[in-house]
Amino acid sequence: MAMSRVVLIYQGVPMTETKTKTPELELITNLDFFRPLSPESLVSVALALTPIHLAAGDVLIHQGEQGDDMFVVSQGTLRALVQRHGDDMVEVGLIGAGQPVGEIQFLGGGSRGATVQACSPCVVYRLPRTVLDDLPPDAVAVLSSSSIMRRRLHKTELALVMPAFFGHLEPEVMDKIEEDIEWINLHRGQALFQQGDPCDGWYLILSGRIRVIMTDNATGKNTAVGELGRGESLGEIAMITGEGRTAAPYAIRDSLLARFPVKAFEKIIDKHPRVLLSICRTLLQRDKDARKRSGALSRLIITVTPAGDYALTSGFASALTQALSGMGNALHVNTRTLSQERVLDGADELPLDHPNWLRFSAWIEEQQARFNFIVLETDGSTGAWTERALGQADHVVVVADAAADPVPGEIEKRFLLDDTTELHRSRRTLVLVHDEATVLPSGTRRWLDPRRVDAHLHILQGRSADVERVARTLTGRAVGLTLGGGGARGYAHFGVVKALRELGIPIDVIGGTSMGSIMAGQLAMGRTLEQLFELNRKIIALKPFSEYTVPMIAMLRTKRIEDAAKMSFGDTLIEDLWLPYFSVSSNLTTAEMVVHETGSVWEATRASGSLPGIAVPVISGSHLLVDGGLINNLPGDVMRRKCGGGPVIAVNVSPQEDVGVGADGFPSPWKVFWNRVLPFRRNLDVSSVLDILMRTPMLASANRTDEVKRSVDLYLAPPIDDFGMLEFEKMDDLVEIGYVYTMATAAGWSPPK
Repeated sequence: MAMSRVVLIYQGVPMTETKTKTPELELITNLDFFRPLSPESLVSVALALTPIHLAAGDVLIHQGEQGDDMFVVSQGTLRALVQRHGDDMVEVGLIGAGQPVGEIQFLGGGSRGATVQACSPCVVYRLPRTVLDDLPPDAVAVLSSSSIMRRRLHKTELALVMPAFFGHLEPEVMDKIEEDIEWINLHRGQALFQQGDPCDGWYLILSGRIRVIMTDNATGKNTAVGELGRGESLGEIAMITGEGRTAAPYAIRDSLLARFPVKAFEKIIDKHPRVLLSICRTLLQRDKDARKRSGALSRLIITVTPAGDYALTSGFASALTQALSGMGNALHVNTRTLSQERVLDGADELPLDHPNWLRFSAWIEEQQARFNFIVLETDGSTGAWTERALGQADHVVVVADAAADPVPGEIEKRFLLDDTTELHRSRRTLVLVHDEATVLPSGTRRWLDPRRVDAHLHILQGRSADVERVARTLTGRAVGLTLGGGGARGYAHFGVVKALRELGIPIDVIGGTSMGSIMAGQLAMGRTLEQLFELNRKIIALKPFSEYTVPMIAMLRTKRIEDAAKMSFGDTLIEDLWLPYFSVSSNLTTAEMVVHETGSVWEATRASGSLPGIAVPVISGSHLLVDGGLINNLPGDVMRRKCGGGPVIAVNVSPQEDVGVGADGFPSPWKVFWNRVLPFRRNLDVSSVLDILMRTPMLASANRTDEVKRSVDLYLAPPIDDFGMLEFEKMDDLVEIGYVYTMATAAGWSPPK
């Protein structure tokens, strides 16, 4: 059978194997990027080339500008410069003859990732993106999906990361190093290696986020010891010591890494000793970061997805982006954005394996270099866009109408009800949106039980302050207020809160111990201060601390104490409070601290304020719970964990000196008795048994309180020493003292951005 011969026509001249190719066609044919194209398509591309002449110092493209033309260097050398986070321009590579420029934008559009400048006189050919319109559709798909394109994307990311470790590298050196690299794609939830595995190389993170998990060999307990992102490395310790892996890294979102095998790494060290210095700096910086108190995240991808009805999602995503913009540059991305930015058309309908998703991968990495926060909004379907958006998330926010059916929606069922533990995945927060007329949330447990979320937040629809609270919480900036125990002196907490509100200092999380837990719980219910003052006047009228009984278990009966707690909280659950809340009690049986974060509010506060010897302990299973002040009277450390490492304000209403005696010794019990019973007798300066018993629990946690004082961001100690722990009737005076003191002390303080 005779073979047919293909004849190409180029600039009117028939081309055969014997004809010499023109310079333009030669340039295109030798370019790896276009190697998958057919001969006919190569001719079409060559015809579209136009030459550009550059003098040394001329700029071909600027970082950040929009553009989709591609360039091919014919003569001379260009250099690529990148400006990162306001720093000076950093040279990330040289581009010589026969190499392309801007091929990623050529396929995907978007803004330029680097500034490209001529090092010497150059001849560069411009190729407009419109040439793709003249190519067969399958040819464009081949370009987008080819392994060559994938390598180009990977190499571009590598070129941006490597200078921090290797310094400037000539293109040929970069190519040599790249030959030894293995590209690792991890999907969210996947482990890179396991603790104890032998060392197989050194890793650079090119995109995504990795959480490092360490397992205690004795107890089997897993602990997250850090998170790493783009431009950071891991595996250094095992490379240096030759021992097994000390921890297991998990991808909490889809991630790309470059692995340098052991021999390749050793070869690099021989030629580039400065890499060891960079690694030492990395380890020292990592240790320093671990010691930081602030959990604020400077870069974050948040994916907003609906629980059932999609109606609320778009508005919330927009409002959240606006709130995040007060902390840094923020970008809201949905399918419309992708179309407008010429990244993807019809992203909600594209199959997950469509080659055009490579454009999205390149574009989203580019946006991460430009924006501190990116909010990805799913479209309410279970299509590829939703799966991609969830795969990119550092934090997933599920938005729900609190009045709707709490059954998980289709997106949750497909993507968010897996068995992956919270340590091995991105964080998940449920945001329940309430009608503006809602007084207090209810039924939250029905939403939480069928879901796998790490936290939940309540917000009122249309209230921007609530969305700002969500933004602070997601970024590790939630402001926590912890209130200490101190009996009646705890009423000073109300004055502190009044002042904080007037000073514009937000309260995002609240909790406390003993009287502080009661005040915190009342505040978390969302009542106004005036309503709280009226409520507590009624409680004071009950005289809950005057119901004495035969002191077989405790001095007081607990009926009035429980009545007061129920008057405050009714049947409200902690999950239904407007603000995240906790209270602290002490387990008398095991000598351990108990943190109450779920269940009945009144029962939690009852346990937290159950003073040993005064009130009957609370029974929890076979354990006895008593006043939290016995172990932790000012739980600033608990608050630090509760608010995700954000700033903590601690209010201490327990004086350094309290009970005492004004004479050389205690008078006889009968003298004290008649002094208290008979009128017109001179008062004896002697503390009562109640005073002594109420003061005793605080002594055990005094040292811990000193530690909290040093660790919190704002420490407040109103001057309440002249007030007794049982002088509840002096509430108004204590409120005023707390207010005046805080207005003076906290003026000028604001939470760190």
